[in-house]
Amino acid sequence: MKLLPSIFLVASLLFVCSSAHGTTRHIKEIFIGRCQEFQITNRLPRPFDCDHVWKTFSSVFIYKSPCEANASEYDNFINEVSIPVPKDVSIFWSGTYSFVHRYIKAVGSLKTLENLFPGYLVDRLAWCGQKAAPGLNYSSCHDAKHCDGRDTFIFWSKMSTWFARSSSGTVRVLLNSSYIPAFRSNSFFARFEFPNLLKEKVNKIEIIVVHDLDKKVNNSEHCDAGSIKKLQDLIQQRNIPYTCSDNPSSVYQTLCAANPNHFKCQNIHGTLRVVVLAGLGGAGAIIILLLIAIFCITRKNSNPPEKKRDMYKTEF
Repeated sequence: MKLLPSIFLVASLLFVCSSAHGTTRHIKEIFIGRCQEFQITNRLPRPFDCDHVWKTFSSVFIYKSPCEANASEYDNFINEVSIPVPKDVSIFWSGTYSFVHRYIKAVGSLKTLENLFPGYLVDRLAWCGQKAAPGLNYSSCHDAKHCDGRDTFIFWSKMSTWFARSSSGTVRVLLNSSYIPAFRSNSFFARFEFPNLLKEKVNKIEIIVVHDLDKKVNNSEHCDAGSIKKLQDLIQQRNIPYTCSDNPSSVYQTLCAANPNHFKCQNIHGTLRVVVLAGLGGAGAIIILLLIAIFCITRKNSNPPEKKRDMYKTEF
């Protein structure tokens, strides 16, 4: 058991050293290491043979040219590693990869495709086959027949479809207002995820629009405007209840956690604002509670009793 974290660390370091233009160096070792690590750190409904999972996955493309990749061939892999997706935890994203993973770490309980077992195995990895030994092209995934990136594209299109069809209850989508349009018709969310959300399983869609702290609010991309309005209309056409929010408090605090000294994260109009720093854990919570207690004591005698409940408007 103690050896496994070291194996995973080595695999991660190998990933960092991999080529950005061809198949990720040591992809097999990284894949198997992640498979083993995930099973130790997460409760899965059944054990998985990581070597067998790799063989099922790699058989789709190894010793084949990129143009030979067939989407249906990933079905065996998906069937082998599919696990139930809990209700109310699915969050989709477009143009917000880095932020969405900070966000779910801060709020807890939500899962992207990359946080689930099948997606976690190959997140941020690249692969493409070739007919010559060793069956994988480590130098370049460029293809003379214009099949560049086909192996990874068809994989993520299949996995995105699976994730959407497996989602239920309240689902969320995080969009980036800095991108114009924020809801892009050629995105994975628009092409494979939104169309495959099942009305009989999904009872609500929450649209969350992220506005960067360092940029002015995008007047053309926000709830009820621009491409966001287009998405709202599409949801209405499917008769699925939805909400839309621009930089809700949970998003705002996640942004401030990464930029605690930003002027937008400081005192506003004299109101005490507590910025919850993601990852502080129990010690951080105790410090925050102590600060609130001190503030309460110092203000106790200076505020009329009927206004006590309005003294603190800390957003969590």
